[in-house]
Amino acid sequence: MRPRARTTLWLTLQLLATTLASPLASPLAATTLVVTSRGDTVHVAASLVASIDTVFFRDPQGQFDAARFDTLTANALRLLLDDAAAKGLPTAPLINRALEGAARRVGGQRILSVVRAHAAALAEAKAALGEGSAVAELDAGATALRAGIDARTLTVVRGTRPNGTAVTALVVLTDVVKRGVPASTAREAVATIARTPRSDDALLGLQATVAKNAQRGPGMALDALNRYVRGTVTGTVSPSTPATNDRKPVRPPDP
Repeated sequence: MRPRARTTLWLTLQLLATTLASPLASPLAATTLVVTSRGDTVHVAASLVASIDTVFFRDPQGQFDAARFDTLTANALRLLLDDAAAKGLPTAPLINRALEGAARRVGGQRILSVVRAHAAALAEAKAALGEGSAVAELDAGATALRAGIDARTLTVVRGTRPNGTAVTALVVLTDVVKRGVPASTAREAVATIARTPRSDDALLGLQATVAKNAQRGPGMALDALNRYVRGTVTGTVSPSTPATNDRKPVRPPDP
């Protein structure tokens, strides 16, 4: 084994040992812990954590790396996660929010505030989207609610995808609203496009179009949205031509 490989292995084992030695680690941690650049249970479109050096868990109800937080924050987070799990909510989105805050060197109180708000939004999103919704859908729905989008809108969007995932629609909806488009207009636009063929591509095109024009003000973004929706419905705008090379929706940052 080459020196660099030995060093990498040693660091990985040290990280594993440190995590398992934590008083927050469960007996199952040894079988659920993986060191990787992405988490299998976290939808890429809904997470900004995939780019930072973080320990992820395959179990969506798994542990978090307490070493990234001060003792008081880590203990408070654990209580929040236990409470969310007891309510049947996924804890992976909450862990990710906490890790994002730690990566940005945000204070403990701010991290706890964001995690607490997201937990409440997850519960509301679950009620609006339905018990059978995937974790990524609940996470996207919670982010939408925290952006000021109402629960009824989430139900409408969910209804456009009775047999498929609503993640792209929810993420695009949130991004469009954050760029100054009125929530009711954004809802109608996303719901209309979500019912068309190749709707995910068309939604990505909508997101890119609004983002580009929002730089010139909310009015320009709204005009661009209306033109894009009309063109999509009439077939004069191809869903294969969004102005972006990234084929995944971009989750807006937390407030």
